[in-house]
Amino acid sequence: MALLGQDRPAVSLEAAIVARRYYIDDKQKNEIADELGISRFKVARLLDEAKASGIVRISVDMPADIDLPLGEELARAFGIHRAIVVRAIEAAPDATGALIGDAAAQYLAGIVGADDVLGISWGSSLTAFVDAVTTLASAEVVQMVGGVRAAQMDVSGVELVRRLTRKTGGRAFPLHAPLLVRTATMAEELRADPSLADATGRFGRLSIALVGIGSWNPPKSSLHGEFTDAERADLEVRGAAADVCTIVFDADGQELHSPALDRAVGISAAELRAVPEVVAVAGGEEKVEAIRAALRSGIVRTLVTDSRTAESLLAR
Repeated sequence: MALLGQDRPAVSLEAAIVARRYYIDDKQKNEIADELGISRFKVARLLDEAKASGIVRISVDMPADIDLPLGEELARAFGIHRAIVVRAIEAAPDATGALIGDAAAQYLAGIVGADDVLGISWGSSLTAFVDAVTTLASAEVVQMVGGVRAAQMDVSGVELVRRLTRKTGGRAFPLHAPLLVRTATMAEELRADPSLADATGRFGRLSIALVGIGSWNPPKSSLHGEFTDAERADLEVRGAAADVCTIVFDADGQELHSPALDRAVGISAAELRAVPEVVAVAGGEEKVEAIRAALRSGIVRTLVTDSRTAESLLAR
């Protein structure tokens, strides 16, 4: 005949008291040690005892639309810090962009603090992110690249920065310059111009950068459309596969150099690589090869994408 409670290891009353103060009353270990007149090491041992006994059970409820195992597999495969994979809805493929934007908004809400400096580029995925933001700390928000022609963008980079800071109450630092100017000399002068210094001077202080990924084959990129036919052909011959901000990569993730790119006004590859957390927000079958190239570049730390795209990245 089994004794009552024999199916669970015995636990001391002291361990239960310590666990309650730590997990429910949100006390620090040193505070509990002082209150109970015991050492901090004994507090830690009693907490371990409480978990081992089963009186403390810890669970993590992930949002239902996030595929955690697939994200972990994708992050391991490409050697990035993390991949956040939202489950695509087969019956509503048009909703994928909004789902990715919402997942990015959830992630950024958890990591952005008021002291951060957040850089943002442009694109449909980042527009979906801004639309989805409901809670975000009032960090400074910096536009990292100049503006493309209005006909190619539903929402300009300047407007995106302003929309986001209207929601968060943070300060906006728009980059009032075209993405590509006539000459490399003009681009260099603009990058150093005092009128743009509020934005460009913060590139070296960014703690988080939020970027989209442009595809070159098939062409689904705002940057792709800004070049002349000859410049575009030159980059394609060099193997252009993807772009992030004003940086173009080949399929192996190697940065391409071209006189055309010297005309760009925006954050440099070196400055973007120095940002501690670069979050790429992108999805869709047509962008699989571009996303793969961007991940191989080593610039991206976190990818926010959808399950169909993640499965294609792993399958290929």
